[in-house]
Amino acid sequence: MKAITTIFAAVLLAGTSSAALAATPDARIQSLEDQIQSLAKQLQDLKADAAQQQQAVQAQQEALKKSQADAVAQQAEYKKQQTTTAKASVNNGRLAVASADGNFTAAVRGLLQVDSGYYMQQGSATSLPAAYGPDLSSGTNLRRVFLGLQGKVFGDWNYYFLYDFGGSSVETPGHILYAYLQYDGLAPWSFRVGAYPAPINLEDSTASADLMFFERNSSSNLQRNIAGAEGRDGISVLYTGERIYGALSLTGNKIADGAKAYGAMGGTAVPNYDEQSAVSGRLAYLPVSTDDAHWIVGVNGLDVFSLPNLVPNGATSLATVPGATAKGTYSFADLPEFSVDSNGISLVSTGALAASHVTSWGLETAGNYQNFYGQAGYTGYAVHRTPIAYNVYSAVGTFAAAPVQPSNNTFNGWYVQGSWIITGENRIYNPATASFTGPKVSKPLSLKDGTWGALEFAARFSDLNLNSHKNDATNVVTAWTAASRTYTYYNTVRGGDQKIVTLAVNWYPNAAVRISADYQYIDVSRLQTPAAVTTAATPTLATLNGGQKLSTVAMRFQLSL
Repeated sequence: MKAITTIFAAVLLAGTSSAALAATPDARIQSLEDQIQSLAKQLQDLKADAAQQQQAVQAQQEALKKSQADAVAQQAEYKKQQTTTAKASVNNGRLAVASADGNFTAAVRGLLQVDSGYYMQQGSATSLPAAYGPDLSSGTNLRRVFLGLQGKVFGDWNYYFLYDFGGSSVETPGHILYAYLQYDGLAPWSFRVGAYPAPINLEDSTASADLMFFERNSSSNLQRNIAGAEGRDGISVLYTGERIYGALSLTGNKIADGAKAYGAMGGTAVPNYDEQSAVSGRLAYLPVSTDDAHWIVGVNGLDVFSLPNLVPNGATSLATVPGATAKGTYSFADLPEFSVDSNGISLVSTGALAASHVTSWGLETAGNYQNFYGQAGYTGYAVHRTPIAYNVYSAVGTFAAAPVQPSNNTFNGWYVQGSWIITGENRIYNPATASFTGPKVSKPLSLKDGTWGALEFAARFSDLNLNSHKNDATNVVTAWTAASRTYTYYNTVRGGDQKIVTLAVNWYPNAAVRISADYQYIDVSRLQTPAAVTTAATPTLATLNGGQKLSTVAMRFQLSL
């Protein structure tokens, strides 16, 4: 510090003019003080300039930080917009939208099937009663006109809404086929509730657009309609593993069942005082799964443990009062695997059977090897009958109400079907439903490229037997006069035995369009349900023919989205 002071003094002295040196000491001191103040001021100015420069640098740094923060915020906002912006797509004609993260989706679903066909019946059919189909109606029918929306919300919740404006035999007003909510957050387990076809069998699990023929085989279709089929209320637990599929369902009525629903559609129905309650299950295993081959085996079963109650609580029923309404009934019937007939006549039908509950079980298998496919199944049915009260006569003019117990009834059906896709495609196994979908067209129709789509030849044989105790002559006397007695046969069920051979050609120009041609040969062996016999002699169980042989030819034009 002393050295600096010395130097500073020397500088001052050096800068002092000779005049200043010649001045008085006080003047010299004053001059030095002035110079010191000037230097101090210069030093303060330098400090102020340095402070301003530092503030400017700090301001530039703050501006840079703010620019960087703004850039980060803009990037975050862009990413946010990207994650919340919906993405639209059209796949094979199906419009779909999805959020960027895939947690929300919605896809339009649609199916159009236009059927046109002709029934070729023998002349002898004209002598049959109306209920046995003496003149089936040829023509055109919009078999299925589906329109709906399918997707998911919040990742694990799936939904499906589907409505049909077509119909079997005759088109109907729009009605619900699917309306369900499903939780998939515990995969491979899932839980479904709403209205839908509860999984019953292999044919039932095959989508309508993927069926090889116009309709499902009769034995499978009959089973699915007992406690499943589209529009039925239910709750299901599903397991969809790589090789194991399982479904357990509790189901009720169909949405369109009941007097109010029928009335809304312009029809009439017997009121239901309690809905049907049933449990059904399906279990399938995939023992073979390779690039070229898949083979599935399965079992199924159902039990309708409570049929719809047709009489209110406390009211009399047919079980105790002759001529009253049965508390519960069930009728087995199915169309002949073709549904253009506008009268909707089933060539096999048991009629209404007074019953307490209905059961069914089945075995099934299916598989593909390259472009070959085969499928078969057997189904059994059982009806547990309830008593029927008659006024039973013991002499002329003497009778008393007495219940009789019809024997339980059993029925059965089976089928075998297969196809060959000559263009090389194959039917595809779908583990989500343990069934097979239609072929994926490898070369869609293109006149420019000379490609023609996929072509499939298919054949099926099915047999549905709804006869039970058909020659059982058990009877009661329900009238007695001096001249004759009337005998009523209560144990005989003559639903008929229906055998159908179906040949089909399916052309798939692309993934959305299909054109099909079907030929059927139908052989129905059936005796007419015996009416009460009035005679003075020994009664004989009537054996009037109710069957017929016929053929059908039909075309279908299909659009599936």
